[in-house]
Amino acid sequence: MEIGKTKDREKWVDYVKVIACVLVVLGHFFQSMVKATIIPDNDLYSWFNKTIYYFHVPLFFICSGYLYQKYSRIKNILDWKNNIIKKLIALGIPYFVFSIVTWILKTMFAGSVNDEMSGLAESLFKNPTAPYWYLYSLFFIFLITITYKNKTNKMLLIAFAIVLKAIALLTGGVGIYAISTVMVNEIWFVIGMCLTDIDMDKMNNRFVGMLLGIIFIVLSVVAYKQNITNGLVTFILGLLACVSVLWIMISCRRYNNRFMDYVAKYTMPIFLMHTLFAAPVRIVLMKMGLTNSIIQIVIGLAISFIGPICTAIVLEKTKYLEFVIYPNKVIKLLKRR
Repeated sequence: MEIGKTKDREKWVDYVKVIACVLVVLGHFFQSMVKATIIPDNDLYSWFNKTIYYFHVPLFFICSGYLYQKYSRIKNILDWKNNIIKKLIALGIPYFVFSIVTWILKTMFAGSVNDEMSGLAESLFKNPTAPYWYLYSLFFIFLITITYKNKTNKMLLIAFAIVLKAIALLTGGVGIYAISTVMVNEIWFVIGMCLTDIDMDKMNNRFVGMLLGIIFIVLSVVAYKQNITNGLVTFILGLLACVSVLWIMISCRRYNNRFMDYVAKYTMPIFLMHTLFAAPVRIVLMKMGLTNSIIQIVIGLAISFIGPICTAIVLEKTKYLEFVIYPNKVIKLLKRR
């Protein structure tokens, strides 16, 4: 019975990551379409782009925090050191590999891409590029966050995260990116950690999540129309959206969805490589004179998902080349030899 419950609990994490990953892809894709003037910068796009940024990356932090608290136990300095080394490899290898590849491509094709790139060192260490800043930020969150062992530790951790968020809201952060991004996102990671103490069986009514989602959408329209950019309001809207998605996915955790299960296996490759496929295809189509927005959207979105998935499958067949995506997995294979 307990094994079944564990499997049920984990499925929702995969599904939440799929939702977050799809939104990240859509956000970057439509931003590039607007910058390339393939689609207009209208209210629908502006509202959508602003709205997904309330919650799609916070969902990733929440999932990471949940898995960290559930499967890791940092009891002493040795545990902390071993965990940091593991995370440095797991996050650092894909971060550096794909950040460097992105920097090279954008530098080589500066006249055809939308974003101006800074120097390589600055892009890697000072001002990470999207979407890889998430990996950069997540490492520093692991660096300062330890798992809690009791209710007192948990309350201290929550208080710490709230203080960091409050300072970020009041001051706008500091000039050092690594510190600012931790101050802003630590709260989401800690929320994920606290989810391990929640009785999932009390969240079986998906309609509660749907109602919260409807409320969020209405409030997001109001915030867009009134041009509300207050940091506290943004956080509250993001929290409402995250709770909605989490509630729906947790309530559906016992249902099998083959599409979601399949995509869930490739969220990391899609996250890492979607822009590397979408941008070149967009440029090629434009060179061919195919600037029709429907053609660009259909082909561009398709390659954003299919390209990374096919690449991941090929890398998985080679085993060791998969190191650029899942370094710890390959290291384990090598140790078994």
